[in-house]
Order: sequence, then structure tokens, then C-alpha cells
Amino acid sequence: MRYHPAAVFALGFLARAWLIHSYPILFGGDSITRLVHHDRILIAYQLPALQASIHLLMRLREDPILARYWMAVIGAAAGVAFYYLAAGVIGRPGAFPAALLFASNPFLVAHSTVPYQEILMVMTLFCAFHYRSAGHNLAAGLALGVACLTRYEAWAACPVLIAAHVIERGRRPVEIVKALALFGWAPLGWMLLQGGVAPAGTYVIEGPVSAARLVRYVYLGWITVKFTPVVVTALGALGLWRALRQRMLLGPRFRILAAFFALFLLAILFSAHGVDPDPERFVTAREAHLPVAALILLAGIGLARLPRYRAPLAAAGVVLGLWGAARFLERETAEPHLRLSYDLARYLDGALGSQQTALLLVASIPPGGVDVFLERARRTGGEANAANARRLLEREAATAPDFQRTWVHSRVARDRLWGLVSAAMSAPARRRQLAAAPPPDWIVVWSDFAPTDPDEARYYEMAKASGPPVETLRAGALAATVYRIRR
Repeated sequence: MRYHPAAVFALGFLARAWLIHSYPILFGGDSITRLVHHDRILIAYQLPALQASIHLLMRLREDPILARYWMAVIGAAAGVAFYYLAAGVIGRPGAFPAALLFASNPFLVAHSTVPYQEILMVMTLFCAFHYRSAGHNLAAGLALGVACLTRYEAWAACPVLIAAHVIERGRRPVEIVKALALFGWAPLGWMLLQGGVAPAGTYVIEGPVSAARLVRYVYLGWITVKFTPVVVTALGALGLWRALRQRMLLGPRFRILAAFFALFLLAILFSAHGVDPDPERFVTAREAHLPVAALILLAGIGLARLPRYRAPLAAAGVVLGLWGAARFLERETAEPHLRLSYDLARYLDGALGSQQTALLLVASIPPGGVDVFLERARRTGGEANAANARRLLEREAATAPDFQRTWVHSRVARDRLWGLVSAAMSAPARRRQLAAAPPPDWIVVWSDFAPTDPDEARYYEMAKASGPPVETLRAGALAATVYRIRR
């Protein structure tokens, strides 16, 4: 049994390393944003823990592979944290196979091959609950603090652990203060630093607008089942039946976890970051990290009750999980915008001379998306918050996603790849700076690009007047045409 944690870590890390090299294209929006702004720790409303580590890594070398391997380490460590938590809750016979299922779950593994915050939150939350049950309150408080500085969902654990501490130690004022210091220091410190839950110009929570938000539960349940191997889902159903029959969820081992999960589900209704096509009914699919982990924990209960079939069922779950993770990444990275950004980065790496520059003309950020962001900022914080939101957009989201993806993937010096500031962001200083620069040596025009202002039209005409293109890269119906500018 002493080798169980090492086996779980090895499976989690090797699975992610294999996927990183098999699917080198980065996917996601927040993951790209973190690498684009690696020189900063605070980005919009994002909590800083993961970004701080990326900031330090990128000071060693500006290469996204470092961040991806770091995510692989965090993901593998999350499997170990799950193992120790599960061992204390359901016992070691079910904990080890369940941890292997966690280490190979397609949803968890695929999302932790790029810089998304959820796996760090999950790892540190598991550490906090494990250390709390083992009586190591200081370690639990530190782990919970990191989780709370990673994702807001972790804040739901603070009142649970504070209440548990006070119930256990008594309601004397000194114990209440001690509980707040141990398990509330991170949220309290963040709010004091920011003057509220979220930085100026951003928003995190809002009151439910309609009963339609209850659909968020259905959506997260569907995501959980969709991206969990069927054998694991079946084992989870068996484990839930066993847990309800034996009233395990109300027992001392499960009580704290159940209370946290209930508060997490309640908080989902108050999330201000709904997503398209219906922000009332949908939140980001990554919110399913905790439901997926809960299902796997229940699957561990099911496995503990099937000693004869435990090994083959766990092996089947691992194989199906790794296959599902590969399919997930294959599907995500096949999107034409992602594929073309990566291929263009590789082309520019070989084509640009040591001092040459390239300007990318890509589709701008749609004004409608900017308007929605500003309107929600106005609704949650008034006109002052909307003004702060516009300044934030000008600083952090001024260039379009296709440029940012190419910029992150390319090994060309960062100051030699240029992208026009989106007109929707209205950042005139950046425009004036580019206008004063010498003409670029190369201009790349994407097929979905259309000039929206005089600056864009000028560079577009410059490209067309330079003669026949030297290369056209394609991904599906999308293309990027490369022009060499003659001076």
C-alpha cells in the first residue's frame, strides 16, 4: 500500500505527458490569456494562485511547454491528494482503484494539460479536507488558502471548516477567531486587498435572475456523465445506492464533504459568469470538476463492495478514461481557428529572419461581446464599474484570440509579432504606437478578416499591393494568406 500514491502520481503524470506531446495545440480561452499575460499575476477577476506559478515559470523560459508540464505535475498531485482523502473517507480498498480512475478521468486529465485553474483548486481542496480530518489544522488552513486564491468555488469550504472547528473546539471567542484565521484568511485578505469580492471593473456574483438557472444543475450533471466512462458512472450509481442505504453521507467522515458540496451547488446559482448560448442556463463546463470528483468517490464505494471484480473494473475504467481523454483533445484541437493558429506559428518560426517582423490581420473581437461584458459590469456595479471594465478590456483583451493563440505558440521574439488592437476596445495609444513603427516585413491575412477602420484598411491594402502571396495555410474552411512586404 505504501506504493499506491506513487502509482497514482505516475499514471496521472505519464498520461498527461503523452497527451501534451500527442496534441501540442493549446485550447481554451482562459488558458491562452494566462500565457499571453504571463508577465502579470493579477488578470481581471481571476484569482492569482495559478497565475503566480506561471509567472515564475515563464521567467525561466517563455515556452508554453513549461506551463503544460507544470499542469501535468499539478494534475498528478491531485490524484495523490484524492487518494489520501478517499482513504480516510471510504477506506483504502476502494481508495486506490478510485484514485486510478481519478488519475485517468478524461474530463479531468484533458483540462489539466493546459493552464486551467480547476485542477489546482481540486488538489488543494482535497489536501485541506484530508489534513483537517487528520487533525493538522495549520496545514489544512494553508491548503484551503491556496484553493481559495485559485477559484471562488473553494470559498464554499471556508464556512464549513470554520463551523466544524467551532463545533469541535467550542464557541469561545478565542476559538471563533482562531477558526476565522485558519480557514478564512485567504478570502478575507483578498477582499481587503481588492475592496470587494472582485477587482474593480469585474464581477463574480449576482442574484439569480430567474428559475432558469436551475437548468445549470442539469447541464453540469450531463457534463459529468458525458465525460466519465460508463463503467465509472455505473460504479458511482452503485456507490450512491450503498451510501444512501447505509446513511454514509450523514456519517462523520462524509458530513463535511457533503456540506461543502451542497454549498458549492448553491453558489452555482449565483455565478455571474454564465456562458452562451444562454448565460442563465449554462455555466462553463469546467464547473463539473467537483461533480466528477464526487462521482469517482462514490465509484470507490462501489468498488470496495466488489472485491472479486475490483481490479478488472478499475482497469477498464482507466483504459476507457485514457481513450476518452485522447478523443476529447483530438476534438478540441481540431477546431480550424486553433489548428490554423498553430500551423501559422510554426510557419513563421521558420520564415522570419532574425530581425524581421510580421503583422497578423485577424477577425476582431465582436463588439457585441464587449457590449455584453460592459452591460453586466454596469448591472453588478454601476457606471463606475463599467468604466473600470472598459479600461480593463483595453489593457488585457485588446488583441483578438487568433493573434493571441499564434503569439503564444510561436518561438519568434514576442516584440516581432504584431496584432492590431481591436477597434471595439478603442485603445488609441496602441494604434498610434503601431502607426509610428516601420512597416512590417510580413503581413498575414486571415480569410475571415474584414477591415473595420482606416488602420486595418491601410495594412490590408499594403498586403494586397505587395504582389502574389508566398504561402497560403488552410484548416478546414479557414485560411491564412502570407505576404512578403517589399520595401
